[in-house]
Amino acid sequence: MIVAKIATRSQNRRVPPWVIVGCGYVGSALAYRLEAAHHRVIATRRPTADGDPYRIPPASTAGGTAVVAVELGDPKTLTGVIPAGAIVVCCAPPGPDPQGETTALVDAARTARRLIYISSTGVYPPAGGDWVDETWPVHPATAAGRAREVAETVIATAPISNIVLRVAGIHGSGRGLVDRIRSGTYRIIGDGRSHVSRIHIDDLVEAIVRAGASSVTGAVNIADDDPEQIGVVADAIASKLGLPSPPRVSADSVDPEVAGMLTANRRIANRRMKQELGVVLRYPSWRTIYDALTPRAGA
Repeated sequence: MIVAKIATRSQNRRVPPWVIVGCGYVGSALAYRLEAAHHRVIATRRPTADGDPYRIPPASTAGGTAVVAVELGDPKTLTGVIPAGAIVVCCAPPGPDPQGETTALVDAARTARRLIYISSTGVYPPAGGDWVDETWPVHPATAAGRAREVAETVIATAPISNIVLRVAGIHGSGRGLVDRIRSGTYRIIGDGRSHVSRIHIDDLVEAIVRAGASSVTGAVNIADDDPEQIGVVADAIASKLGLPSPPRVSADSVDPEVAGMLTANRRIANRRMKQELGVVLRYPSWRTIYDALTPRAGA
């Protein structure tokens, strides 16, 4: 049974509705942006163990987003969720059956206007510090990357306009190096020489909105302009905060998925994002955040 909390405020019916599948950190930020622009928004969340579907991120409660309980592994929960002509954004990470789950989504979105799949740069292989654009082969080194590859393949079969956004490491309010360095929980994996690309949540949301309004297809990398060695970034931020450099730890001492992401040494090229989607970055570099940091009192 699908349960929805229906929007209570008036919606602008002249613009297409948006359906956000998997409304977590990214989805809630997108919902907030869309609500502010008076779009009709339907957000899906997995039901909790007690059957409550309303695990609602704070941002998505600001307006009138309808929240629907959906489990991609159970296709019948998608029945009637996606209106004709909608723009569908899948932010949900792959589950145990990425092919079946994504196939269910594609089937449910057959009358939608546009399907946007939020993937990851983890579908690319380790790059030895090279610049990686969308022509690079897809050859993921982690289980999460392989699941994303399967989902991308299914999305490409959708009978409607679709685009895959391959997103670099996401940072923003409450999520990123600065908070973890401040708390003393951040660790540099390996020797710190691996380049890591990032994207601020605000810039990612801008890219999603532009992807919804565009006719660009295929895979598009979403990253900032300034990938840097992770040790350089972490040491500089710690120094600015008046804190000691984070400790280095071996790759085999952390979760393989985390190690795979932070030691892949990829510099993600973003030409398509800027030239074809028209994204102008608000946070083009990690230094944008660094320059705004305030040293710790007494440091």
